[in-house]
This record gives sequence, structure tokens and C-alpha cells, in this order.
Amino acid sequence: MCDACVRHLPSVSGVGVAVMTRLPAHDIRYASDAVSERIEQMQVVLGEGPCVDAFSAGRPVLAPDLGQYAWIRRWPAFVPEALAAGARALFALPLRVGAARVGVMDLYRDAPGALGRDDLADALVFADATTQALLLEAYARDVPGAPDLYQRYRAVVHQATGIVKAQLDVSIGEALVRLRAHAYAEERSIEDVARDVVARRLRFDELPD
Repeated sequence: MCDACVRHLPSVSGVGVAVMTRLPAHDIRYASDAVSERIEQMQVVLGEGPCVDAFSAGRPVLAPDLGQYAWIRRWPAFVPEALAAGARALFALPLRVGAARVGVMDLYRDAPGALGRDDLADALVFADATTQALLLEAYARDVPGAPDLYQRYRAVVHQATGIVKAQLDVSIGEALVRLRAHAYAEERSIEDVARDVVARRLRFDELPD
């Protein structure tokens, strides 16, 4: 999933995934390259960085230029290490199902600059797919509570995706992108938005362009 994300988003230099259930401990599950691995390791060691903040707040943390004073002041120990490793911009996307937090996906760029709107929407879809993959893994390992959590999440999100597809006459992939992007814009979980779609409280063909 990380490799696919890097291939799909040319502006992204690398991706790392950390599985987390609480702070400060977390497990680095994957890094697409040495820089991503270093970024994840430093956040574990130092206990600060976008990954830590994204997990704590349950929302994306987007730092398009780590050289800016605001980010240096926010993560005084982490930013110099990240810059030295070769990262100039970092985007941390929480991996979550409703209120349950699974971990964080970190995307870095080797040059300053924000993710475009479309790239961010696609990155959120990759984060959502990574969450599902982690839940499937937990399901396979018979982790307590994981089967019910995964089944509830999969059913409502997939049902809502089908409804959005019909409302907008788009592909399933496009419908999921719209669903995920709307959840991000409203600062809500995709599961909550999906419930509104399924309950007919929200129609995507009635939203402003």
C-alpha cells in the first residue's frame, strides 16, 4: 500500500506506517525508504512529531515546510533530525475506524510544498485502505474485538460508497475518494459520514460543487 501510494503521488518521496494503540509506544510496520524509516524512528525515540500529534488529535497534521519557525517551535527535537534525514515536508494521516485509532501513515517530501487538493484526497484513500488492511491482519490473528470492528466498518463504508456512486454516476473508486474527502473537509470520520449517507441524511448530489 505504501509503495502504491508513492507511485501514485509523484510529489510524495516516501511513506511510513506506524501501528499505535497508545502514546508514546508504537510499532513501525513499514517504511518505503531509509528516510521514512528514520522519520518514524525519531518520532518513537523523541516522542514528538506529526505522527504523534496526528494520533493524539485524531486528525491530519500537514507540515508543508519543516523549515518554518512554527514547526521548529512545535517539534524542537524532531525537526532538525527530519531535515538532516532529507525530509522537507511531512503529512501525517491518522488511521482510524470511528473512535478507534489504529495508527498513522506519514508521507514526506524531499522539497517544501503542500499536497494539492486531489493528491491529499487520494492520500486519504490510501490511508483508509491501509486501515482496512491492518484490520484484516488483526482479524486473521484473532485480536479481541477486531472482527466486529472490521465488519461494522466495512459494511457501512462499502454501502455508502455504492450509494454515492449511484448519486453521482461515477466509479466506485471515485465515490470512495469523494466520501473520504468530504469526511476530511468536515473533520469527521469516514464511518460517521457513511452512516449519514446510508440513513439518507446526506446526499452527495445535493452538495455544492
